[in-house]
Parts: sequence; structure tokens; C-alpha cells
Amino acid sequence: MRLRVLVAVLGVLLLAATAQAVKITIDTGGDPNSRLEIRTLTLPDGTEAQLYVLEGHEVHVTIGDNLLVADHIEFDLTNRVVRVVGYGSYTTKGETVTGNDLIIDLQKESFDAKDVIISTSAIDVSGDNASRVPGQVSIVSGHFSPCSRCDQTLEDYGFDAGRIELYPGDRLVAYDVKVLLRGRPLFGLPLLVVPLAPPSRQPLLSITAGTATTRAEIAASWPYVAGPDAFGSVNVHYYAAVTPGAGSGIENSLLGGAVQTSYLGGGFDHRFYTDRGKGEFRVEYTPFDLTRNANGTVPSGAKGDSTLQFDLTYATEKVLGPPSFSLTVKRDDTVRNRIWEYDWSTTQVNTGLQGTFSSQGFIDLNPNDTVDTPSYANRTTPLWTVARLQVQPSDLESYVFGPFQVKSALLDLGAFRDTSNLANRSAALTPTFTSGRLRDGYSLVLQPVSPWQGMTVNGQSDFTGNYYGSGERLIDWNAVLTAKQTLPASGSLSLTLQRDTSQGETPFTFDQIPLRTRTEADATLLLAPLPWANLQVKGGYVFVDNRNPLNEGVQPVVSTLNLFRTTSWIDLSVSNSYDVMKADPGTIDTKLTLSSPGSVKATLQLEHVEDLKVTPDRITGIATDQTHSSARASLAVPGIAELSIDTGYTYAPPPPPVGTPPQHWDPLQLSVTLGTLQQDDVLPGLRVTYERDLNAGKVTALTVDAAAAAGPLQFTASERLGFPYGTVATSSLRLAWPGIAAVEADGLAWLEPSWLGFPGDPTASRTLTFKVEDAPTGHSPSWQVQYVTVFDPTLNASAGGYRGSDLTARAVLTDQQYGPVNFSLDLFADMPFHDDLQPITYLRRASLVFGIDAYQTVGLQGSLGYNGAYSSTSQSVTSGLLTLGDVALIVRPLKDLYVGAVVNDTWDLTGLSPSYPTFNLQPKFVVAWNRCCWALYSSWDSATGRFSIALTTPGASQGLLQAFDTGLTLPGAKP
Repeated sequence: MRLRVLVAVLGVLLLAATAQAVKITIDTGGDPNSRLEIRTLTLPDGTEAQLYVLEGHEVHVTIGDNLLVADHIEFDLTNRVVRVVGYGSYTTKGETVTGNDLIIDLQKESFDAKDVIISTSAIDVSGDNASRVPGQVSIVSGHFSPCSRCDQTLEDYGFDAGRIELYPGDRLVAYDVKVLLRGRPLFGLPLLVVPLAPPSRQPLLSITAGTATTRAEIAASWPYVAGPDAFGSVNVHYYAAVTPGAGSGIENSLLGGAVQTSYLGGGFDHRFYTDRGKGEFRVEYTPFDLTRNANGTVPSGAKGDSTLQFDLTYATEKVLGPPSFSLTVKRDDTVRNRIWEYDWSTTQVNTGLQGTFSSQGFIDLNPNDTVDTPSYANRTTPLWTVARLQVQPSDLESYVFGPFQVKSALLDLGAFRDTSNLANRSAALTPTFTSGRLRDGYSLVLQPVSPWQGMTVNGQSDFTGNYYGSGERLIDWNAVLTAKQTLPASGSLSLTLQRDTSQGETPFTFDQIPLRTRTEADATLLLAPLPWANLQVKGGYVFVDNRNPLNEGVQPVVSTLNLFRTTSWIDLSVSNSYDVMKADPGTIDTKLTLSSPGSVKATLQLEHVEDLKVTPDRITGIATDQTHSSARASLAVPGIAELSIDTGYTYAPPPPPVGTPPQHWDPLQLSVTLGTLQQDDVLPGLRVTYERDLNAGKVTALTVDAAAAAGPLQFTASERLGFPYGTVATSSLRLAWPGIAAVEADGLAWLEPSWLGFPGDPTASRTLTFKVEDAPTGHSPSWQVQYVTVFDPTLNASAGGYRGSDLTARAVLTDQQYGPVNFSLDLFADMPFHDDLQPITYLRRASLVFGIDAYQTVGLQGSLGYNGAYSSTSQSVTSGLLTLGDVALIVRPLKDLYVGAVVNDTWDLTGLSPSYPTFNLQPKFVVAWNRCCWALYSSWDSATGRFSIALTTPGASQGLLQAFDTGLTLPGAKP
């Protein structure tokens, strides 16, 4: 028998032997020398056991989600044990174990091994012997080091332990520990705990020095695990009011001064899980902070308020459905002082009904203060839900009665306390109102039924009724019924009757809804006797509308006739809206569109609105005749040329202002296009648009647009001339190389009005804009330089000049690489420029955020901000503030060593400020030594003399920190 067949048989036997559904697959990797041997052993108690022995090069055995790799593997099916003879590796979800003589118990999900190396996501541990049970690995004579994964031939530091308990993903506990420094024993510890959890689950120690107005704080947090389904953390806070500089060396360096009064606070955060849900129990106590005098001392008898934060929550998972339970008990004095709040609910299903019982309320421990409402109360949530029971069917599929189907049903019984409804006179007598409420609601649907051929009837009724212990009620009911009759010749008649009402009163604010009553009937008649013609008539009648009584009665009848819809070259529609109540026949709106097929496209669009009855405007009272005609015609050879004309005529326009003709005609627009103006083709294009006021008999505007492309370059131009003088209203010239750059000029008279015989306006000013920018595809430009100025012909004794000149620049570049230099920057600058009114050019605003990395050895980063002020009286720059924010120069002389300086300061470069120096250099000098598995950071602030030193693991936000004042400073410049 071939080995592949034997291996397949072995896989089936192992699966049958491990009847607890552990799947095993075997892969010999195609090793032609691999072999399988079946042995029968006699155990000491006289029983026999079968042993399957598999030998080959790096045989892969997958046991469930775990992987075993070895050259010699023995399977004991009787005891459900897998043994490795010699070297092998076993990988689970939490760790990888490599060693000799692995023994894996499939039933207990455990293993034993010798001379092992255990690799987890956080740390590697080696030892003479290891054994595993689910969630825990025990190692005898073990060694571990955070430096084991660093590129170090000799670890900077490590730990030898007589016994190690490893809890992957949480912690490592070592007993009888020797601390090693560069491989040499330094000192011993009886116990060492190493957190392996994420940063939020690691121990925390922070020290904050106090000042004359703020207290010092020492905070410590320690995580814990309480079984497989619960974990949390305990924290302790020590607070101290200090007198700065009056204490001993330790007090000054750690706490910032001599301790006057100390306080102790803290709490814990516990989280737990059950088979159906999860919860959290959190308590945090912060002691009061004594009020201080202006000099920082604490007056006799002073007292502040302590705060308590308490939160107990538990809820079953919603996806599991009922039975469900949720509970919340909380107090947060930082949000609502001394108010306890609770909210709980439970849902059960029985005999086809789902019931939910809930309650929500609060207890105010100090009713005399200004806070007397809970945090959850709002417009739709009452102050207090004493008790509430909601019952509804758990399954509505069986609630079908003939053509009727119940979509929803609810019975809601509760007792509430809430702020009084001010619109209810009886309830408004007291600030709050307490009463019971019975709510019933349903949604009933009438499925489409056919009483006779061609007739269908359907509808829906949604009802909600609130009945209060005060004897009041509040009803919200919306019902719709629709009947549709199919008529011969593809027609139909539909009638819809709708009643929407909400009426009554509620004593509560949270129950308020807008009151309304509207009953209406709508009808639609559709006649389609021919495929190319149809007529639709809509109308209705409003019986009651208490919000808008003027809308009651017959609604306007809207009729629309559509003709020739199946013909491609003609389309005709006629519509009318007739207001029966106002005896206004409205207008007849006729639209006709004609278009020709073929390569030459001719289109004619005609529209005429005929006002059947002239009525006065409801605001001005002036009678307005809406009769109007419009036309648009075009003739085009697509992509080559197009001619279009557009205008309209009003037969009875409003009276014009004195001295102006009546505005009968709409502006006449005549447009001629040669080629196309699209940028994605190679055809150049030119469009000239002529606009004329037919009423006054004069030209109003002339617009010229052009576009062309030459290789990668794209050119566009546009200019609009306004009349009567032919002045340049708008103009633009743009040349772009997509992906490279673009130049643009706006406001230039590249088409002179005099060339067309127009005089122009010699007194009209014109804004000129010139810019050069990036031309990327798909996003905005990454850099731009723009110059704006205004040409004013009235300046310089009417010789003309420039004013309002301004130069701006913006660049946003990220990860730009030039050889060994990488840089990023965000630059903005604004400079008023010298012109006929501005005497000098100066920098008004600027900002720069930058980062430069050269040869991965020198780095420069930070932000610069500049604000300049100019005085027109003295005609000089009076202030130039340069703000440096975290400007840092860092040099890496060695692979793990960083040395640099950081500057934060504000300078006035003009030397005129009484508050800021012209130049001052008092940086903070920093040194960082990153050794992969640990880091040392030190800084000296040359402005204050404060020296800090910290020892942490790389990337950690907390570590051992010591800071103290040296009194050693660099001399600073004075304003």
C-alpha cells in the first residue's frame, strides 16, 4: 500500500479516535522517503495499544487550528496522545513552541516539551522544560528578555528564572529571578510580573508636579484578570497641595514643592462577560481640591467638593434576541452633581407574545442645589419612568385575516413623571406631572383585492392612542384607502381617500406631537387610447384641513396631454392647472420639440404659455399676464460646427420704469461654434455668443470662448464684453500641461473692444490676476503662486496706475524625495506688493510647516508663523512677529543615538516690540538613546534650567521619569 493512502487512512482513524470533533490532516510534503508504520504495544496493565509512527522530512500535521511540524511523530490512538521524537515545533493561536520530545494530549488540549523556545506576539521565552494547559504555559529554568528580537549579539538585559508562568496576551510571572546586564548577573528578585497586554491593559505610573494653583498628582494603575471571563484595573491617585520651592529636594523634584495637605483617591474598572452578554462596573473617587488664596496658601476652614463617578452596566447581546436584560446604575458628579440614575429592562417571550418591562429614574441627594434633572431627560424622554410594560406579538406572520394583515401591534402600560405640557392648561398648574398612561397601537394593511374584473382596492391604517390617568387622551391616526379601475384602451381611474388626524391633549412634555386634521380625496384619470398619445388628469378635494383652512375645497385640476412620445423626431405636450375654487383657469403650457435624424442635427424647441385669466399678484396686487412664448433653434454638424439662436416674447409685461421701453422680448442670444470646446479631444474650438436687447435695440454682450490642444499642452481662452462701451466684463487665458504645470491670466483685454468698433470705457478699472500652479489630474493643485492687482485709469492724473497689488504663494508637498533627502512642507505667504498706492512691498502673513530628513542622519522639522503690521502713517513696517513652534534639529551620530535641540519662541524681527526680542536662542537640548528593547531620554531647557531624564521601553508613553531644576540657563535676549 502506498504511503499517501496510508496517511489518508490514518487521518480518518485519528478523526474517529478523537470523537470530540478535532479534525487532523497530514501532509508529508511529497517526501519520497517518508513512511508509515503501525505498531501494537502491550501496556504495563496488560492491555494493547496501537501506535502509528510517521517519519519523513518536516511532516506537517494540522490538529484543529494548530500546526505540528517534525520528522518523527507517533500517534497513540488509545490514549489520544501525539508524541514527537527529537526536534519539532507546535503552533497554536497564542504561541509557537519549538523543542525536543513534544507530547501533545488531544483530549486535555495540553502539551509537554524539553529544551523549548516559546514565541508569543509580545515576547520569547526559553527553558529546560515546558508544559501547557489552556491559557497558561509553565516553564522550568527559563530565560526571557525584551531584547531577544533585537539585532544584538549580546542582550542588553535579560532575566533568568527558576519557574515562569506565561499567560499569552496578558502577563508573564517569573519566580526566583536573576536580573542580567549584558549577560552578567546583577541582582535577584523573588517575583517579577511583566505585562504583555495592550497599553490600555498595562500598569501605569505618572507623576505630575504641582504649582501655586494646581495640586501635584501621583497616579498608579494596575491591571488584573479575574478568571477567563473577567478583567479590569485598579488605580490609586495621591493628590497634594504644595508650596512651590519650599520642600526638600525630593519634594521639589517630584511634587513641585512642600506638601501642605494631601488627599487620596482612586477606583477600579471591572469588565465581565457571560454566555449572553457583557457588563462593566466602574468606580472613580476624586477628592476635593481646597480653594487657595492668591499667594497659593490654603485658608483655614477651606473646603471643596469631592466627585464620585459610578457606572454599573450590563446588557445581553441584541443579536441573541429575547430573553434579554439590561441594567444601568450610574452617578457622575462631573456631569450631574450628586444625582444617581438607573435604567433597567427585561424582555421575555411566552405563548406568542413578547413582553418588555422597564423602569428609569433618578435620586437627587441634594435637592437644594441648582441641578435637579437627570442627564438622560430630553424632549422625548420623561424625567421618570416609574414602571412600563410593553406587550406585542412575537411573530406577526400568522396575523392574517382574509385580505387584512397586521403589520404591528402594541399594548403599552406605564406610569411616568415629566415636566408639564405648557399647552395643556390643567397640567401647566404644576412644574411636573405624574400620571399613568395606556397606549395601544397597530398597523393594519389591506392587501390588494379585486371585487370585480379590472378593479383593485388596497389600503393601510396606522393608529396610536394614548389614554392618561388624568382623563385625557391623545390620538394619532393615519388611514389611506386606494381604489384603481382599469379602463378599456389602456386607461385607468384611481381614487385615494386619506384621513390624517392627531387630536387630544397630553399632560406630559415628552408625549407632545403636532396636532392636525386633514381629510382629502384625490383622483387620477389616465387615458392612453393610442401608443403615442396619453392624457392624465389629476384632481382632488380637501374636506378638512385645520392647519390651513384656506386650502379646503376642490383642489386644482391638473391635465397633461402627451403626444408623439414613440416618435424620435417630434414631442408635443400640453398641460393646464385649473383652480376651481378661485375660478382661475390657469395657463395652457404647450411644448413642442422637433429634431432631425442624420449627420446634420437640426433642433427646434417651441414653448407657449397662454394665461387664460389675468389675476393680480397676491403680494403686489398688480395684474400680471403670464402669456409668454419662447423659441430655441440649432443646426449642427457634431464636432465641426453649430449655430443656435434663442429668444422669447412676453405679450403683456409689467409696466416699465419711466424712460425705458416695455420688456416684451427676452435677450436674443446667437451663438456660433466651430469645432469643440472639450479638452479631451484634439479638435480646436471657437464659440462666439452675441446677446442683444431687442426691446432697446442695442447689443448687451459679446462672449468669445476658445480651446485648443497641441501635444500635451491645452489652451483655453474666454472674454466677455459688456455694452454699451464694450468694456471687458470677464476674461481668462490659460495654458496647461496636465500633470506638470499651468499658467493663467485673468482680466487681460486680449480681444480689444476697439477691434470690433467699440469705444470702451476709459474710466473703468479692471482686476488683473496672474498665477502659476501645479496641474495635477484628479485633485487640487499642490502649489500655486498668484499675483493680483487692479488697473485704475483714474490714478496718476488719469494716466492710469495700479492699486491693491498682492502676491500670494501656497505649496503643500508630502514625502518628496530628492536623492538622499526627503522633505514635506505646507507653505503659505501673503505679500502686499509695491504699486502706485502701496509704497513698499512687505510680508503680511506667512506660515510654514516642514520636515526634512537628510541621509537618515539629520532631521529638521517644526512650524514657523509670521505676522507683519504696516503703518500707513509712518509708511513703515511696525511689527514682524515670527513664531517658532517645536522647531527641532535632530542628528543621529550613531545608529541608536539621537542628539538635537528644540526651539519654541516668538521674535519680533523689526526690533520695535516692547514684549518680544529681535532674536533669542534658548533651545531645549535633547538626547535619546534607543536600544530597541529600551530607551533613555534626557532634556535640558536652557531657558528655565529644568533637567529631565526618563527610562522607558521604545514607543511607550510612560516610564521612569525624573525632573528637577538645575538653575543653569543660557542668557536670553531682552526686548
